[in-house]
Amino acid sequence: MSARPATGDSGLDPLPEQDHSFGPRGAGRLVARVGTSALRLGVVLAILGALALIAPWGAATAVDIACGVALATAGIAQIMLSATAFDWRGFWLSLVCGAISLMAGTAMLFIPRAGIEAIVVFVGLAILFEAAAKLTAAWTLRDAFPWGWLLFDGLLTAALGSILLTARPEDAGTLLGVLIGVNLLSSGLTFAATGWSLRERVTAAR
Repeated sequence: MSARPATGDSGLDPLPEQDHSFGPRGAGRLVARVGTSALRLGVVLAILGALALIAPWGAATAVDIACGVALATAGIAQIMLSATAFDWRGFWLSLVCGAISLMAGTAMLFIPRAGIEAIVVFVGLAILFEAAAKLTAAWTLRDAFPWGWLLFDGLLTAALGSILLTARPEDAGTLLGVLIGVNLLSSGLTFAATGWSLRERVTAAR
């Protein structure tokens, strides 16, 4: 029975080691990486939330500018697309939609107070949908994650959305900035708690 030749004498590259990345250790490393990413994301969101609470009008204005730029850019792109297809059946509809998007974005940029008031209604509805998703996730994943934090986050988010929809127009800017900050801070704490929990489970399993 002949001995296996050494890799240096045969001139062949050594055989690659077997990949165990999908074994128990690989799964543990994956969970640890996910936990670390969630922890870092939570810290970033918490910092942004704290900054929004310190300067609520700045946060509201930043959201208004971002929405205005997005709407104006989308409107210009749609108008340019329509201009290249005169014989298209939906030409006029596309042109009108692009013009409306451009006007709305321009109004949000030049009349930020009115833009913020419009955003308050939209964000209030969006936050209510977010709250419903968080509450559903808290009930569904209560055995896998720290669902108490997620339940608290969902209830707090639902309260914030309700407050936004019932706010007076003159209080929209400050209230929007404060609620954005609270929402970011709450979400950041939830992500941080989830990431910390995942890392602790991996450490305890070793």
